[in-house]
Amino acid sequence: MSTDTRDSLALYIIAAAAILVTMFVDVDLGRLFQALLSRF
Repeated sequence: MSTDTRDSLALYIIAAAAILVTMFVDVDLGRLFQALLSRF
């Protein structure tokens, strides 16, 4: 994996995470955390 590809992928992941946080900011974070933990 080239450096350019890795940097582009990192930017995409950061942008996706920011969008998800914006969409679900009204969701109870404790409930969301429990849901994530229950999957693992």
